[in-house]
Amino acid sequence: MRLGNWGGALSMLLLLVGSVAAARAETLTLLVMETPGLFVSHPKTRVVEGRGVPVFTRLGALAGVDVRFEPSVTARAMRDAEQHPNTCIVGLARTPEREAHFKWAGLLARSRLVLMARATDSRRWADLQALRGLRIGAIRQSVVAGRLHAAGLPVEEVASDAISLRMLMAERIDLWATSDLTLRYELARPDAPRLREALELGVLESFLACHPQLDEALLARLNAALAQLVREGQFSTVKP
Repeated sequence: MRLGNWGGALSMLLLLVGSVAAARAETLTLLVMETPGLFVSHPKTRVVEGRGVPVFTRLGALAGVDVRFEPSVTARAMRDAEQHPNTCIVGLARTPEREAHFKWAGLLARSRLVLMARATDSRRWADLQALRGLRIGAIRQSVVAGRLHAAGLPVEEVASDAISLRMLMAERIDLWATSDLTLRYELARPDAPRLREALELGVLESFLACHPQLDEALLARLNAALAQLVREGQFSTVKP
């Protein structure tokens, strides 16, 4: 082979190596909300641990991207995912108001929205109208907070479910609005508080909510990876 041909071959090889390296370097930031057992961040290092980490790490591997976990809260996560490329929120409810702000992958989970009371609170409420005058806690800008506001009920909105739970047990609120998926992990702890379900508010479906300009090819790979994980039973509330 003549030198000129070697030069062309070398250029093609370098271009190929560069392309592969770029593909391998692609990183997807996953914003996760604190959920005991599923996603828990170290208070000093902010390193995220929990059962959700290996599942979504594998999601990234199936989709051909590295994933980086970043702890967040709902209101900040929605702002960051809309502003920062290659960023997705794990487990955001898909609503008409949010639809145009993100690209969506999933379904990730299906859960019931519930109002929880302390087990020692013997009061009973038949419907939302019976809750007037009560103090209700919920995550800021969450779907459940929106439903309560729509019913004309004031809500004490906070950054996380953990804060609402602490407020409930300290009797600073009467009811905690959350999902049974969150409860599944929260109440599995050995020191979990005694609660009872006071009222059901409907069904919540959660998705990956990604930056509005996320590459369509990556979105398709994420959806294919999620479908694979559903078939494997990784998302137990979603049927293949």
